[in-house]
Amino acid sequence: MDRMLKNKWIILLFVFPGLLMYVFVVPLPILSAVYYSFFDWNLLSPMEFVGLGNYERLITHDYIFAMAFKNTLIFAAGCLILQLPLAFWLANILSGKMRGSQFFRNSYFLPVIISGTSIGLLWRFIYDGNNGLINTIVRMLGNPEYAKEWLSDPSFALYGVMISVSWQYFGYHMIIYLAGITTINNEIIESARIDGANGIRVIMHIIVPLVKPFIVISLILSLTGSVKAFDNVLALTSGGPAHSSEVLALHMYNTAFHEMRYGYGNAVGAILFIMNLGFTLLLGLLMNERTTERRRGQYDKPS
Repeated sequence: MDRMLKNKWIILLFVFPGLLMYVFVVPLPILSAVYYSFFDWNLLSPMEFVGLGNYERLITHDYIFAMAFKNTLIFAAGCLILQLPLAFWLANILSGKMRGSQFFRNSYFLPVIISGTSIGLLWRFIYDGNNGLINTIVRMLGNPEYAKEWLSDPSFALYGVMISVSWQYFGYHMIIYLAGITTINNEIIESARIDGANGIRVIMHIIVPLVKPFIVISLILSLTGSVKAFDNVLALTSGGPAHSSEVLALHMYNTAFHEMRYGYGNAVGAILFIMNLGFTLLLGLLMNERTTERRRGQYDKPS
């Protein structure tokens, strides 16, 4: 068995099916999308090569793309702020010996397994202007003048989607942080507490540095997931009102399949891919630099 596993051709034979599937699912669709982005094509008539014409039009003439780009950045930043601190705080609470912690873990994680479309429809009922939960509570508190059509308000629609997405996925990041916290030796934390460190100092000086790889993973997943958000936005607002909640993934879908400009939609998709790749590489680079600096600091300490 050991001799067989050392044979490179045997290893390749076992790896090849998974590698072939990966090529057809990830790199090939990306390359084909980039290829089609250089053409003007409506899926029916022959393709016409336009070079960088689609990208030039995106940047110089498409005001919806500019709005969607800005909304995507705001959306990604807002989801980070709403999801990750809450997830980290709950992970620290539920990592201790607390009665019912398993119940709360399961409860907070439950929305993750529900489809984004279903979550979007649920929150659409919550925001409903007539019988929605928010307006019902507002009227019960004796302030009916504050009740309104929340998703019809251009200044709130994007934030309304942001809240629904953050509510769905904060439990996912909580589980990531829990996995990191459970790898920490309890003796380290107990020793710090004996030396007089309070809860905040333990978290900032012990837990955060030790779970930093998990934090980076969470940051990457949250950023890339928020940048390519689609189903929740479509179910809640469809990008309205007046494109105030339109994001890049929805703009790509609308241009490619509603307006039948497939090449133009692929140009939006290519920019979306570059954004995701850039965020991932940037966070990975920052993580590697900080790790290198910390190691240099350890070696540079005087003996």
